[in-house]
Amino acid sequence: MRGLASTFAVLPLAASLLLSGAAFSAEVRIGYLGLKDDPRYHPDVVYTRIEIAPGGNPIDGATMGVEELKVVSDAVDQQVVLDHQEAADAAALVAKVNEMAAAGEQFIILDLPADLVDQVAAATKDQPVTLVNATAPEDYLRSRCYPNLLHTAASDRMLSDAMVQLLRTRNWTKVLMLVGPEARDKSMAAAFRASAERLRLNIVDEREFTLATDPANRDKNNTLLVTGNADYDLVFVADHQGEFARYLPYDTQLPRLVVGSTGLVASEWQWSWDRDGSTQVTSRFETLTDGRRMTGQDWSTWIAAKAVVTAYAKARTGEYQKTADYIRGNRLKIDGAKGVQLNFRPWDGQMRFPIVLATHNAVIAEAPLEGFLHETNTLDTLGTDQPEHTCQ
Repeated sequence: MRGLASTFAVLPLAASLLLSGAAFSAEVRIGYLGLKDDPRYHPDVVYTRIEIAPGGNPIDGATMGVEELKVVSDAVDQQVVLDHQEAADAAALVAKVNEMAAAGEQFIILDLPADLVDQVAAATKDQPVTLVNATAPEDYLRSRCYPNLLHTAASDRMLSDAMVQLLRTRNWTKVLMLVGPEARDKSMAAAFRASAERLRLNIVDEREFTLATDPANRDKNNTLLVTGNADYDLVFVADHQGEFARYLPYDTQLPRLVVGSTGLVASEWQWSWDRDGSTQVTSRFETLTDGRRMTGQDWSTWIAAKAVVTAYAKARTGEYQKTADYIRGNRLKIDGAKGVQLNFRPWDGQMRFPIVLATHNAVIAEAPLEGFLHETNTLDTLGTDQPEHTCQ
């Protein structure tokens, strides 16, 4: 019954809009800007023919979000069009945003790596356009305080806070942290370090690993050696490529769990979650994509599109600032198939939502976990809270 309720959650909204009358009737164009030949979506096939990165472009999530809310758009006589554009570098991406804004697109979903999100937001911060970062988790983007930037991708800190909450409830407090050589690995490690400090976990040691196979690096490329000579409850591995991490479970010096980039993983979404209408969302996505399973990035583009369409329908105005104020305000309430209503934090533009902690085929827990309290909103136990937030 809960699944059916979530499936038809848009109907009361549509009915209320019909009764109140529509004050704004127009074609609404929502931008979606991606990177040409984005390396994040290349399935990395190693010599054993194993896919490391999930295939599929998350534009599918945004497409589904627009289609799902068609009944709401129809209720206020709005025709929503998703305008998918791509460009090859920062300068071309900025030019695209300027073109899209000039054409009347007031909201643009960004499916870009963090450095490009940063450059595009900085260059267009004075434009009458809101950018929604849907796929870059780096925390520093939330500290930029660009007035035109929101985030539906979970931040690294949200993901690590969710993981650390579970470790604390299980009393797994001694952690061996393994960190890869890439900048992205170090960002993940920094977020976990901050989360561990918040809940007083003990990182017993922090060690680097490498994929280099020469004998001089054997202490850093051999899973047994890199996990030896330490006492720990579990291993946290920061490996955004996943090539080292996939060999780690069942091959540590001590018989311990592995979390982070493999084993138990924190994410916006996992296809096996079966509560709060999530099975219907997963099924609709698989139908749309001919069987592809929904990932966290697909969910974050889906919820970005839903937030924008809802803001247009509820604000019912062609004035950019009024719609932008609505999407950032407390009146915005979005159903993300997570059992709670979602909106954006005013201090960093991050959407609040629960995080799933899952293996490859099962969700083990959903954070915030019971017992982790906050003075105003328990969802704010995940990510940088307002007293911690600073603009950089």
